[in-house]
Amino acid sequence: MPGARGRYSISERLDPTEEFAGVGPVTGEITVENTGSLLLVRGWLQATVRCSCKRCLSEFDRALDVEVEEEFATESTDRDIETVDRDEPEAAAISHYVLDVSDLVRQQIAVSAPMAPICQSDCRGLCPQCGRNLNEGPCDCGPQLSDSRWEKLRDLFGDVSEIEH
Repeated sequence: MPGARGRYSISERLDPTEEFAGVGPVTGEITVENTGSLLLVRGWLQATVRCSCKRCLSEFDRALDVEVEEEFATESTDRDIETVDRDEPEAAAISHYVLDVSDLVRQQIAVSAPMAPICQSDCRGLCPQCGRNLNEGPCDCGPQLSDSRWEKLRDLFGDVSEIEH
């Protein structure tokens, strides 16, 4: 019915992906409004995801706060109006007058999760020679061998061999 509106609480578990795993449920609140031609979903989600640092490979948790605003087609939506569920009709969120937001929740968290997560801004990564996590302290490797591909940068910044790796 046009003008109808409802507010709903979200508590949804995420299946792990290659990039991250959910720590506990995704929680939040959404409002669904029937505009007459679309269902408008607005709200917020909160989640904690476990990531693997791209520098040192350590696992760490990252809290996410996500604003949600999405439109879904209904039976009365004009064919020329584009919505997310029109791109992939087999994955439509509305079936038998019921809106399933579980895929919306998963997509919003996946899009908001960091693409190349770093555990801390000053993460030192792994030693390229022995593989030690340099956040845990220096390794016993000597200075790294010079790589001629970096010579132009060495000209700009000078000798960096005294930097502890």
